[in-house]
Amino acid sequence: MSLLKQTLLDLENLKIIPSKKLGQNFLVDDNIVNKIIATANVRNCDTVIEIGPGLGAISEKILNVGAKLCAIELDRRLFNFLKSKFVDYDNLWLTHGDAVAFPVAGLPQNAIEFKIISNLPYSISSAWMDALLKYPCLPQSISLITQIEMAKRFFASARPSEICPTSIFIQSAYDRVCMHKVSASSFYPKPAVTSVIISMVKKQNVFLFKPWTKQVIRRVFTKRRKQMGRIGRSECVELQNWLSKYKIFPNQRPEEISIQQWQQLDEFF
Repeated sequence: MSLLKQTLLDLENLKIIPSKKLGQNFLVDDNIVNKIIATANVRNCDTVIEIGPGLGAISEKILNVGAKLCAIELDRRLFNFLKSKFVDYDNLWLTHGDAVAFPVAGLPQNAIEFKIISNLPYSISSAWMDALLKYPCLPQSISLITQIEMAKRFFASARPSEICPTSIFIQSAYDRVCMHKVSASSFYPKPAVTSVIISMVKKQNVFLFKPWTKQVIRRVFTKRRKQMGRIGRSECVELQNWLSKYKIFPNQRPEEISIQQWQQLDEFF
């Protein structure tokens, strides 16, 4: 039976109508499922986190490779379905909960090496990534299916209007490996946006911002239309000292500042 037919049958049996609020666009293309597994290079020795496993199309592939899978599902009906579907697998740890509150699906904090794979609900993409970057130990790699606008924002460079605090924090910790478009027909129901698989790997020298620096950067970007000289005078002395030391022109705006310069701000806190 094709993945599409199996998905429709499962949804009918569960009496589930996909929820826009929960971002439920189920993968129905086995080629894309295989693509994201291959992109993440999942091996039997891996520990993998999956956010929003849904009906388990990706989960099943990971489990059959032999990797340890920690998955978190918000929809109680799907959580119960997955528990029943994978009852015979001893390499699955399934959690019912909110991935923004538990960005690594309840994985023990002493876990050092793990990967993340997800057909990520688009409505939580930014909030989940922000929560993940606060975790004490970051994943080795992250392979996501998400909307193309969000993927571009994650790796926006200085000057484009897409750059945001999340762009700065992600690119200080990860390098983008690849990005592939995914057809809307690969999902049920078809999303109204263009989707991509985006894969990133942890840098050898990860830069993690101090919490206070992150707060300041976020505040600065709420005033992104203003010039940095004016923002500095209204914010804090540390920001003013940073502008002066690194000769950032007062007429520059936040999106014109390089990621390296934002990292240099961290030394003032």
